[in-house]
Amino acid sequence: MSGLQENPPQSGFLLVIAGTVLFSSKAILIKFLYYYDISPLELQALRMLAVAPCYALILGWLIWQSGWPAISKRELLGCTLAGIACYHIASYLDFVGLVYISAGLERIILFCYPLIAILFGKWFLKESLPSNVWYALAASYAGIILFFYADSLFGGQQLLFGSLLVFAASVLTAWYMVANQQYSRRFGSQRFTCLAMLAACASLLCHAFVVESVTISQFTGEVYWGAAALALFCTLIPSFLVSAGVRRIGASRAGVVGTVGPLFTVVVSNIMLDEPVTGTHLAGLLLVLTGMWLLRQGRRD
Repeated sequence: MSGLQENPPQSGFLLVIAGTVLFSSKAILIKFLYYYDISPLELQALRMLAVAPCYALILGWLIWQSGWPAISKRELLGCTLAGIACYHIASYLDFVGLVYISAGLERIILFCYPLIAILFGKWFLKESLPSNVWYALAASYAGIILFFYADSLFGGQQLLFGSLLVFAASVLTAWYMVANQQYSRRFGSQRFTCLAMLAACASLLCHAFVVESVTISQFTGEVYWGAAALALFCTLIPSFLVSAGVRRIGASRAGVVGTVGPLFTVVVSNIMLDEPVTGTHLAGLLLVLTGMWLLRQGRRD
């Protein structure tokens, strides 16, 4: 434990990697649950109903331990908007996009958020750019483009529409990462995560039950257990891991480390969902790995 405390950046990278792997399992689990004829909004509502009490209990425990954080109304509004943008709007767009595209392609497109997060960090937080980051991102994005091309050869109705939805989700995710960095350093990553997630839970459930009149009482036990797993292992736990990691290493670096997500999803989706992985796909993955290697070299400089 003392080693982690002596080297916060290294611990931050490990936290982001662990959280990213769990987050990356989300698309695969969602694809499985879609076999049970559940809509994206219904699945999101089940997910939020399962996860909201957990965040409320954690926030209550934090307040009991150290009191309500010294947070201004502007900061509270910033947390609220970031949570709604990422875990309601972006998540909903992502869920809908997964109806039309593969889990591997979804994760590849979401990889777009590191560059956006880096630009947001430079524009709004005045961050300096890490050494070699542009070379790393150039190699990684070349791999993503190649992978996208390979996947498009297999067709699919409304593939472009689904891809655009997921890309929009990546932009909102990048905004959340930068807000996370800014506010978690002000009053703690756990408090920020709880406030952001509770705001997203409230807005999403209003969307589902008030606006869309969603009914969630007609599903099988497998769907409810799957939604609970989605809430715990693909939402609750990784949200705290990534939030803590971002606080240590910053949104820009955390976004780039997220390249492990597409690699994990592509491999596992091929094994569990029988999604195609051709030589062109593997060439794209190799370019992404090259980008990660360049990033590591830049960190050593």
